[in-house]
Amino acid sequence: MYMTDNPSNPTKPKSGKIDVTSIPDKVPVQLDGEDTGMITPVTLENIEPGRHKVTIELPHHRIVSRDVIVAPESTISVFLRKYSAEEMKRIHFIGYYTVGCVIVLIAFAFINRQYFSAVDDLTQLFIYVACAGGLGSLAFSIFGYINHLGKDDFDLNFTAWYILRPFIGIIYGTFAFLFIAGGLMTLSGVDSPSSLFTTKTVMFYCALAFLSGYAEYSFSLQLKELAEALFKKGESSKEPQGK
Repeated sequence: MYMTDNPSNPTKPKSGKIDVTSIPDKVPVQLDGEDTGMITPVTLENIEPGRHKVTIELPHHRIVSRDVIVAPESTISVFLRKYSAEEMKRIHFIGYYTVGCVIVLIAFAFINRQYFSAVDDLTQLFIYVACAGGLGSLAFSIFGYINHLGKDDFDLNFTAWYILRPFIGIIYGTFAFLFIAGGLMTLSGVDSPSSLFTTKTVMFYCALAFLSGYAEYSFSLQLKELAEALFKKGESSKEPQGK
């Protein structure tokens, strides 16, 4: 049995809940191999804390399962679906695209070092930080791709997010460099390098750009705070009225 919460035994751990949704919906739900008699979407209540397996049977006898860990007095959400062949092609395309962008950015940074010696130092530094920002964003994309693919809850509505994310990383990485080097932003406890063109400085700004691309949401919040601090409207002073 998976139902708990016996009022007569207060020593038993308090139960949790499992919120189960699926595509398509209205399919039978099993818990730990037993039929619950319920169909999706449904919230399974009074679930004993610990590891459980939620299973649904989609049309054409397609079985989808998910292992979950239920904590006392908490609700865990489970989304179950089986991707079609066309959807899997789109998912694989996102994976190939992401890896391809990584290869392109690494190759471009390498070409910049080997063959752009005639280019001035500042332009080379811009190329490095742009590539580093893009790689940071792609590192997060790869993490999300593997994580959601492993959980079988990959959301194709985020296809544009995966496609555009390296460009966001390039932009954020470049402007993070400009903000810090220009003195518009500061890093707590970290002194910005005084010279832009030493090896250590290039490594510093590339690492900064990588983090800006990786944590694009946090960097967006910092940009919002900076913009509000710079452009907020001052309180209009009231002129004293003559009598």
